[in-house]
Amino acid sequence: MDEPLTPPAPPLSAQRPPGRPRTFACPNCGGSVTLRAVGQSISATCSQCSSLIDVADENLRIIQKAQAALEPSEIPIGARGRLQDVEWEVVGYMRRSDRTGYYEWIEYLLYNPYRGYRFLVREAGHWTLVRMLTRDVPAAGSTIDLTVEGRRYAFFSKGQALTKYVAGEFYWRASTADVTETADYIASPHRLMVESNAEEIIVSEGVYLEPSLVAQAFKLPLADERHGPGVNQPNPHKRWLRVPLAALGLATLLQFGSLALSPGRQVASQTFTLTSADKGKTFASEPFRLDGRGNVEFETSAELKDDWLELDVALVNVETNRSYHASQGLENYRSGRVTERTSELLSPVPAGTYKLLIDTNAGLFTKAAETVPMVAREDYLQTWLRNNGQGGSFPSSQPAIAPAPANPLPSEKFTVTVRHDVPIWSNYLGAVGLLALGAGFGFFRDRRFEQSRWEQGGIDEEAPSVSGNLAAGGFVAAAGSSSSNSDSGTDNWWSSSSDDDDDSGGSSSSDDSSSSSSSEDT
Repeated sequence: MDEPLTPPAPPLSAQRPPGRPRTFACPNCGGSVTLRAVGQSISATCSQCSSLIDVADENLRIIQKAQAALEPSEIPIGARGRLQDVEWEVVGYMRRSDRTGYYEWIEYLLYNPYRGYRFLVREAGHWTLVRMLTRDVPAAGSTIDLTVEGRRYAFFSKGQALTKYVAGEFYWRASTADVTETADYIASPHRLMVESNAEEIIVSEGVYLEPSLVAQAFKLPLADERHGPGVNQPNPHKRWLRVPLAALGLATLLQFGSLALSPGRQVASQTFTLTSADKGKTFASEPFRLDGRGNVEFETSAELKDDWLELDVALVNVETNRSYHASQGLENYRSGRVTERTSELLSPVPAGTYKLLIDTNAGLFTKAAETVPMVAREDYLQTWLRNNGQGGSFPSSQPAIAPAPANPLPSEKFTVTVRHDVPIWSNYLGAVGLLALGAGFGFFRDRRFEQSRWEQGGIDEEAPSVSGNLAAGGFVAAAGSSSSNSDSGTDNWWSSSSDDDDDSGGSSSSDDSSSSSSSEDT
């Protein structure tokens, strides 16, 4: 982490060099026990008989005998790896669980003599690097959301943590009898972990690590065995929301830029009258000019009643005789005369002088000229009397039937309008549809991921309260200044001019009264 856990340490030259690893004989089985954090560790585990030994006691008092058979760990004790640009050594290993024992996780204690301690937590295949905070966090352990260092954490869970197995060395008197009350808060990829007992409360902050990063740091073939969402794992489906939204914004910007650059100027508009005698006739428009290369839109409108109209339109360059073709069709069989419109867009054509050649086909071509029905003799006479009055004389010749004049040929009018450099909406709308599908898919997976994450949280209402002192000693004290003691010079592996600040994650003491037990809850 960027901020040290303790006040800045004195310059490197003023510090006592870190101690070299030392060994001693196990008081239970006589096996060799190696201490790596000399001067820091309070308890250690014998690798032969698995007994827990109080190394702060000059008599090497046994805390707990042969807790269980030795367990293998993915990252062995003594392994070194570089995380967050700091080289760490694994000095301790713990297996912990919730109150039911059903949900378990692993905690590795990491040590660097200039940086102090960190915990590397593995749960359900997810990894979190944890550091202890030394500042006060009001309301830590409650069920309300917290704000720490400007970051808002949402309450996630509350319960208990039991220590099931320990190996290696620790800066408190670790024991499988350790039980603590826990509370978790998340602000992915960060996590705030609170552990407490009747004596103390400890707040730690963790940050999520990808499994591949941990494997690379320790140069181990650690498999990616993540099961379900991690408590503080960054939601991998957020990008399915961000990418489509960003793409939609870019597409909208481009579309409106196209609107500004493509005015869709009208360059020609002409009305033609079509009769049944015009079957097979080609209509020609007046020449018009297209300035610059761009697309061309034809819009045809016609008033139709129980009729249809089809046009084959050719845009012909009068200079090169090159032509571009489009077809349009209109129809109306609804009641009354209705104006129908249709349009067709041609791909960009070069600048030049053009005209339209239009071939037509219509329903009116099947309609012949009609005549008014023949007028009967009586109707003819009545009409004559109305026109000439009663005093007039009857015509000498009174036809039995009088023919009426013929109607003109049926006709339809249609108008063709030409626009140049027209903005295209179809591509934009298609892109919006696809991006909406992608965003919807991403939103669904995002919500499903978050739902699965939060289903893991909650409050363990049945967990009994931890009261009194723990069987193996008190809870870990707040981190204080940690000096790196040495009994015979400096270990070259730890020598580093860049790691000259001490932000130890926990207090170290050889005094029995400072004994403590800890591990950040996961």
